[in-house]
Amino acid sequence: MANLSHLNRVLVVEDEGLILLDIAQTLTDAGVTDLVTTTSLEEAFASLDGLRFDAALLDLHLGRHGWSYDIATQLRARGVPFVFITGSGEVAEGFRDIPLVMKPFAANEIIEALLTATADRETVAAE
Repeated sequence: MANLSHLNRVLVVEDEGLILLDIAQTLTDAGVTDLVTTTSLEEAFASLDGLRFDAALLDLHLGRHGWSYDIATQLRARGVPFVFITGSGEVAEGFRDIPLVMKPFAANEIIEALLTATADRETVAAE
């Protein structure tokens, strides 16, 4: 399994509990030391208030909680790389350059997408 230890703190926004647990285990196994997991936009925005993140994984559509584009906009403004996870391949204009992982996914797909999104940070961390 690839190493994500260059990412100290990762935000995961996912409204489906089993998927959230799977992602958390995958990231922990890959070396991420601090995971902040949320199931709604409100929790995600609250997490952004006091914490700095190295990367994020965002479920694109959070069921009745809406879409994660607002949190993606905040992350982009802060220079935090992120990856979308979705059950549908449709991404809004302005976000089509973001790495996308389709559900259902394998652990290596999540890791590879984060490696792609954080390639610049991995180089900096290795120096």
